[in-house]
Amino acid sequence: MALFRAYHRTRAHYRERRAALYRPGIEAALMEEPADAVCAILRPRRWGDADIVQEVMVEAMRHLEGGAFETLRQAALRLGLSERALRDLRARDRHRRGRALDRLGVLRPAEAVPAILSVLDEQPLELKLVALRALAALGDHTVLPRLVREADALPPPLLPRLISLLLEFDAPGRRAAVDLINRHPRAFPPSAVRDILRHLSVDFGTAR
Repeated sequence: MALFRAYHRTRAHYRERRAALYRPGIEAALMEEPADAVCAILRPRRWGDADIVQEVMVEAMRHLEGGAFETLRQAALRLGLSERALRDLRARDRHRRGRALDRLGVLRPAEAVPAILSVLDEQPLELKLVALRALAALGDHTVLPRLVREADALPPPLLPRLISLLLEFDAPGRRAAVDLINRHPRAFPPSAVRDILRHLSVDFGTAR
């Protein structure tokens, strides 16, 4: 056990040292440096660094928007990180698939929506929730009917979480949320429905 802990400490320290080499790329994006310059800083320099670069970029992008976010998104495309996440959707290891789903929701490549939908039915419950969250982050309104249908396979206690994902789609998501309540009325006690509809600014009678 002591050897195991020592290995993981050593590995964590190594990855942190490698990550520090690439964080200036994030700073360059924040300073509005051109995408080519950002990409040059973030390009992996050693075998095994690609995963570290992806972690650094994804963690930063979770907290960014606007020009800096778009610069890093374009860098991820040029460096093949989005393509790597798409490939990992088919990985045998479920933890690897989960990380890929999460990263696609942040990196937002154009192929992400059809790729996630193509593997959605194969995922265990915990990964299905990660996939639904990634689809919500991608913001493509065309997935709303599928998200509502997915409620049929979810345990009722998880349906309020799905409602929160639908609300990320603004007006179309609000309509989908009302549809979900109509399809699964027993999962939403009247008090919960009133709170949800008050939040949606929808008359209580329209959902019953």
